Amino acid sequence: MKVYLAPDTTSRGIMRVVDALTRYAPPSIQVVGTPQEAEFEVIHVWGRHDSVEKRVEALRKSGKPYAMIQYVLRSSMRPHTKDWIKMWEGSRVVWSYYHLPHIADQDLVDGDFNFYYAPLGVDTDVFDITTHVTGGNKRYVVLATSQHALAEGTRECAFATKEVGRKMLFIGHELRRGPDIVCKANLTDQELAWDYSACQYVSGLRRVDGFEFPVIEGAMCGARPIVFDRSEMRQWFNDFAIFINEGPREEVIKTLVEIFKNPAKEINEREKNIIRDRFNWSRIINGFWKEVI
Repeated sequence: MKVYLAPDTTSRGIMRVVDALTRYAPPSIQVVGTPQEAEFEVIHVWGRHDSVEKRVEALRKSGKPYAMIQYVLRSSMRPHTKDWIKMWEGSRVVWSYYHLPHIADQDLVDGDFNFYYAPLGVDTDVFDITTHVTGGNKRYVVLATSQHALAEGTRECAFATKEVGRKMLFIGHELRRGPDIVCKANLTDQELAWDYSACQYVSGLRRVDGFEFPVIEGAMCGARPIVFDRSEMRQWFNDFAIFINEGPREEVIKTLVEIFKNPAKEINEREKNIIRDRFNWSRIINGFWKEVI
């Protein structure tokens, strides 16, 4: 079957999913470069409801089947499941790390769709550093990454870092917040892996929605993840992450200061084995393609 996978975004995270879908595709799946060549399409849903709806309608009219990967829901412009349910019902399978049927029940929305409940994965060929920097020798107290300074706990991490007199590593554009907030961009995955290993903690503090690759990539490189205490975070990261309340910014800063005052508990081999198994790309992707075929 000829399948079109390309997303309408350059998101590095979503491209990780596309790469895994391609890398672990079974022999019966041929990934093609244009929608015109395809017999089947995979739609990456990262928040643009109306454009997704238009694409789904076009596929329905052409009689072409599709699958959906739902990365974002509550933080989209259409956060209620009533706005998505018809598209889900028309999809051969909907993959998400949110338990969409439970969320639909919470919204009092009736629907019947084929749901694949699975996390995203980690490339342990790159993000599995066993000789990482340890303990007090780590240069940075925390690594954060985002598109801008107010997103994904970046501001909170920066303020807490300054409060404890340490350095923070930010993967993104230059923040201009002084020499203790070190900013890097355009890293290779190997460079990113070594930078994770130089940090005691890694931030996964995205509000409302999100999976957060840095949580599992950073943990495999020896950085202890910090995440907000939400159901999807508990579902996937409960065995190895630090959970904090998703409260106002000042509350989060105070909580981070208390965490940063102490060295992170090192990620042990048992925790790494949990991550290797739970976020195994091969198994996750094989499960998705079985639902498609």
